[in-house]
Amino acid sequence: MSREKIDAMLAELRELRAQTLAELSDVTPDEFSSPSPMERWDDLRRVLLRFGDHLREHANQIEDTRQQLDQRHTMPQRMLAEGEIGYGKLLASLVGLTDEDLTRKPPDGGWSVLEVLEHIIQGERNYLNATREARKHNQG
Repeated sequence: MSREKIDAMLAELRELRAQTLAELSDVTPDEFSSPSPMERWDDLRRVLLRFGDHLREHANQIEDTRQQLDQRHTMPQRMLAEGEIGYGKLLASLVGLTDEDLTRKPPDGGWSVLEVLEHIIQGERNYLNATREARKHNQG
């Protein structure tokens, strides 16, 4: 089953969100009252609030549609979906950081953000390789 249309739309969504995040990541509370041209979200504060709520609202709508159509997630799909929630949390934790922030270590001597990201990337490589090997073994 092809996912070309979904993947293309998600790529567009990622790009638009990246651009919006780039515009909004350094907004100060003093800018909250800046007027917006949108009638329903008439200031920047409301735009920021809606930016956060919009995806959650419609993710729930899609989940409801799937249930109504009896297209519930399988166990592996639910597990993958949980991973995507974690990925979203990771992205959220990076909002507002600069490249200069990457190497700063916390006072408790823990890992820098760069070290955490490098660790995550290596883990993702390991998961991909393990998945490929397991599936290859299963196929014959």
